[in-house]
Formats: sequence, C-alpha cells, structure tokens
Amino acid sequence: MSLILRALGYYKGEAVRIGLLLLMIAVSAAATAAQVYPLKILIDNVFGDHEPSSWIAKGFFWAVPHGQVGQIVWLTVMFLGLRMLLELLGMFQTLLGIRVGYGALMRVRCDLFRKLQQLSLAYHKSQPQGDAIYRLSWDTYGVQTVVQGFIQSALSNAATLIAITITMLSMSVRLTLISLLVAPLLFWVTKFYGKILQTKAAEAKQVDAHLTTTIQRSAATIGLVQAFNREADEYQQFDNAVNATVSAYIRLHWQEVLFWLAIGTLLATSASALFGYGGYLVYQDQTIANLKGKGFEIGGLLAFLGLLDRLYGPLKVLTGSASQLATGIAGCKRVFEVLDRDPIIKDAPGAISLPRQSRVLALDHVEFGYREDNKVLDGVSCRIEPGQMVAFVGESGVGKTTLLSLVPRFYDPWQGGITLDGHDLRQVKVNDVRKHVALVLQENVILPTSVRENIAYGRPDATDAQIKQAAELAGAAGFIDKLEHGYAEQLSESGGNLSGGQRQRISIARALLTESPIIIMDEPTSALDPQHEQLIIETLKGIKGLRTLVLVSHRLSTVADCDRIFVMDAGKIVEEGTHDELVAKRGLYFKMAKHQMKLEDDKVPA
Repeated sequence: MSLILRALGYYKGEAVRIGLLLLMIAVSAAATAAQVYPLKILIDNVFGDHEPSSWIAKGFFWAVPHGQVGQIVWLTVMFLGLRMLLELLGMFQTLLGIRVGYGALMRVRCDLFRKLQQLSLAYHKSQPQGDAIYRLSWDTYGVQTVVQGFIQSALSNAATLIAITITMLSMSVRLTLISLLVAPLLFWVTKFYGKILQTKAAEAKQVDAHLTTTIQRSAATIGLVQAFNREADEYQQFDNAVNATVSAYIRLHWQEVLFWLAIGTLLATSASALFGYGGYLVYQDQTIANLKGKGFEIGGLLAFLGLLDRLYGPLKVLTGSASQLATGIAGCKRVFEVLDRDPIIKDAPGAISLPRQSRVLALDHVEFGYREDNKVLDGVSCRIEPGQMVAFVGESGVGKTTLLSLVPRFYDPWQGGITLDGHDLRQVKVNDVRKHVALVLQENVILPTSVRENIAYGRPDATDAQIKQAAELAGAAGFIDKLEHGYAEQLSESGGNLSGGQRQRISIARALLTESPIIIMDEPTSALDPQHEQLIIETLKGIKGLRTLVLVSHRLSTVADCDRIFVMDAGKIVEEGTHDELVAKRGLYFKMAKHQMKLEDDKVPA
C-alpha cells in the first residue's frame, strides 16, 4: 500500500481529471447494474402481467406506456440508451485514463532521469548502462500500471460491484449472500498467488534488463567485435539472453494461467450452484400452490443471472489484477530503488557559493581508491597557482587520471582534501565547483549534433565568432572549414565520421570556449600527429597565464614548457620541478625523457 501511495504522488496535478474519471466510474457502475431491468420488466411485467416487486423495477416501470407494443418499443429505447451511455462513458474513461497515465509516466521518468544525472560516477561505473536504459524506458511504466490498476481497475470494478450487489439484494437477499460466499476464497487465492507472481515478475524484469544491457554493449563495441571476428560469440550471448528472457516470462505466465484457472473454477462452481438453486426457486413459484406468485419469477431469474455475470466480471478483474499489479510493482520497486539512492556527491548542509574566478588549487595529503582494498592515491599534495600550466606525468596506472577526476568532484577523497583558495570542495556547492573546471577527457565525447553545438556544449550562449576562435586555438578550424556544411555539419554518434585527432581537437575547443578558470586535459595530444601536437603546444603557450592548465600526458614533449611538472609513481608524487630541473635530477623523469626525447648524458642541462 505504501508503494501505491508513493506512485499516486506522481498523479499530482491530475486531480480534476481523476475526479471526472471517478464520476464516470460511478455513473458507469449504476448504468451497468440497470441494464438487466428492461429484460426483467419485459418478461415479468409486460408478458407475465405481474406487478413490479422491487423499488428499482418500479422506478423503471412507471415510465412504460400502456399497450404491449408501446411498452416493448419503450423498453428497447431504454435498453439502447443504457448501452450507448456505457459505450460513451467507456470511450471517455479510456481516453481520460490514458491522459492521466501518461502525465504520471512523464513525471516519474523526469524524476528518474534527474536522479541518474545526480548519481556519482562510482554508481554509473558499477551498473551496466543497459540497466539504466531499461529502468528509464520500461520500469517507469510500473507507476502507470499500479495506479491505473488501482483507479481504473480497482475503483471502477469496486463501484460496479457495489452497484450490482445493491441491485441483487433488492431482488433476492438469499441468492445475493450465496453468490458472495466465494469472495473469501477469491481473496485467499489472490493473496497466495500475488506473492508468487511478484517474485516471478521481478525475475523477468531482471533478465529483461540483462537483455537490454547485452544489446547496448554489443552495439557500443561493434568495431571491436568485427575486428576480432567475434560475431558468432556475440550472437550466442544474445541468443542466451533472449532465451533466458523468454524462459523467465514463460514461468511468469505459467503462474498467471494457474491463477486464472483457480479463479475461473471458483466462479464457475458458484455460478452453477446459483443456477441450480435459482431454478429450484422458480420451480417452487410455478408448481407449489401456496407459493404461486410469491416465489422467484423467470424474468427475475434471468435478470439475476445476468447480474451475477456482471458481478463475477468485476470480481474476476479485481482478483485477476494481481498478475498485472505484480509486474507493475516489480517495475516500481526497481524505479524507487534508484530514486532512493544517496547521490553521495552532493551539496553538504550549509555548502557555500563560490563565484567563478581564478583561484589557487591545492591538494593536501589526498588518499583515494575505487575499492577499499586498493588505494590508488596515497598522500598526494601539491599547490597550483592561478595561471600556471602544470602537468602530472608517470607510467600508466599510477593515478594521474584518477587524481584529475577528484578536482571536479566526480569522486571525493578518502582522506585529505582539495581546496580552491582554501575552501574545501566538499563545503562548496557542486555546481560552483564544476563551473571552475573545464575538461578534455581521454575518451573524447562527441554528440550526434552539429560541430557548432559540440563546441558550444559547455557554453551554449557563445557567439559564432567565439566558437570559431576556440576552434582556431584548438587547431580544429582548418578541417572544420573543409567540411561540406562547416560548423553546421551534423556529426554521427560518437563522432564516427571524424578521425580520432579531429574529435580530440573539437573536445579541446569545447574546453577552451568555456569561461572556466581551470582547464584539465587528459592526454590532450595523444591522438595528434607531430604537426598538430606542436600546434596544440603553441595553443597552450598562448593561453598560459590566462587560465590554469592542468595536463596529464605520456608525451613529455607536450609538458616540457610547463611551469611545474609532478612525476607520479605508485599513487604518490615522487618528483616535481620544471623540465630542466627534473632532467638534471636524473631520476624517474630523466629516465622517461631519455627514452622519449633521446637525451644523452652529455647533453643533460647542468
């Protein structure tokens, strides 16, 4: 019930529509119950010449004109009117229910998408992308299913059930009570199978999400698959995932059909008993002298059995909705599981605002790792002044990229701290921290939009002149001008219609265009040829002093002109200084420089 109430929260703003829907439900319930009376009046009161016995029948009969032909025509019109009313109400209920349902679906999807954007990189790296896609695309329907099942199924059928029960009681209290004896058994069967169905639905959702993940991974790595001739293996994995999904849903549907069989058996047994007992009452009315005209009439029996069918319909839907609700509840649980997660990286209570401007960036004994048993950074300390160009160098796996991911607060340190002008980043609003930093990632992210929109992603209000200037600084203007549509050229997914170097230069232009005082570049020249590498180096020299530049690079030629170079090994800074100072120390940096730049002992600076 708490889950249903939480799902109902997404229907705020739909109060008027829901109120109108409930009104239609009430009118539909009354019209459904009233449908049997034209037939009853026709048989018992028009052809049978009996006086109407119940107050509802009397209410119908008073409007019937004299003469059998006129009465038949009038009852036909009444029957048609009731049927048309039900059809029209059903149409408007469906349309209104769809509108209300999609309104809630929109809200829960927006909430889930916003939450996924807030969750830390640690969460996203621990979860398959396909799982997030499945939750957002399919599990969110659970909120719609649960509430629509509650409003349109539960309330609608409950209202119909009440209206029909009142009508049946007015015709025969005994038969009505007997017909309702099946209700406790239906409740028990529903409760018993409800738990089974929820378990099976959750299993089906999980394997279905795995199938989505398999498809997403295969599409994302298609180049790798084809390069290593792994198409057959990928197909086998996909085939296994599809079979697992089918098997899970078959297990779910098998329980559903068993559930429906149990419900149908109970209702059929009850209806048969009422059929026999009602027939016996009509027999008494017609054959036993002292009961003639006082028992149950044929028209009444036919009307009662018609009502019984309409009674068991809602009962069957109410109990049968357990299978539909099970799938909806499973989806809701998966959605709320994400919504209830702590973002981890969030504004601390009392977090301060920090206007964007040049600031001192300092790291103080920073320790961090992705797993408790694996420390990647071990007591890193350094100070970077505004306008400086610094670099972190070292072998792969020493923690350089990890260190840079802490600056924009993708992660928080285990120990120690990172500050801007002495303000610990954890005490500053996350948005303000990230306004200070622009990134050029090692894996260049290119969006399937125009070149102009890609460059202006971090600064959407930039002018064409500013965009072109950033492209020129990044060495991208030359190849962009040669594109058929220039800056309006539409790029494919992940920039598939660009070379690696072109993608990197667009990423650099994107960072340069922002007004962020700190620019972090992870391997900015790794995909560039020597000519364009030199162009980027000249670009960096040109903005040196205007922005704080923090580089990670394996190419020492890229960092040779930095104001400060930090050499890392085993998660620690083991050397620091300028290029010449570090070469003169003949330490780790010297070994790297000797290998890359072919330094000779007699050419080492004094």
